[in-house]
Amino acid sequence: MLGFVIGFPKAGTSTIHTACRRSGLSSAHWKAKEGACGKLIYERYLQGEDPLWDLRDYDVITQADICRPRENLNFWPNLDFALLRQIRRYHPACVFILNWRDPKKIISSISRWSDLRRRLTEADIIGLPRGFGAEDAHLLTWINSHYAACREFFSSDRHFTEIDIEDPECPQRLSKALNVEIKWWGVSNANISAFHSIREAIRTLGQRTNAP
Repeated sequence: MLGFVIGFPKAGTSTIHTACRRSGLSSAHWKAKEGACGKLIYERYLQGEDPLWDLRDYDVITQADICRPRENLNFWPNLDFALLRQIRRYHPACVFILNWRDPKKIISSISRWSDLRRRLTEADIIGLPRGFGAEDAHLLTWINSHYAACREFFSSDRHFTEIDIEDPECPQRLSKALNVEIKWWGVSNANISAFHSIREAIRTLGQRTNAP
């Protein structure tokens, strides 16, 4: 395993996934053909085995979490340092990638992405117990605390890198960390509300153009 993303969804995970795939790497993004990544990882981990065994054919895991509490799917291995320690044991050279994004932008994106914010509030997540998440302050503390914990936990780990997904140098940093040329970088899986806003604007413009 070359790389494992340990940041949050809505913080460039889809972009990293697309960038890796367009650069010749195989990437598992929240759900692979083998199943939900987070569930597979915990099943192996809690058996005392290699947490990534079922995903061994992939080069990178760009999003390990899944949050669908009404489907009994709520797994966040990217936030679980005991589990990350086990991954390090089995994969000493795997690069843990902290995908940084301005927390306020993450919160805004979460709030506009389908019903994700409701799901986060309903689920019992590491650092964000069930019932919390409705207030921006809850999510802000949750996100910032994880960032700080990662920096401390991996402070002496040479196979840890932090990337700012909005930094123009981000693809170069990712290339260096994975020792692979990143051949594409852009915005993947842009917030659907933005798409609807553009479509609505086009529709409205068309109505005005066709008005009698």
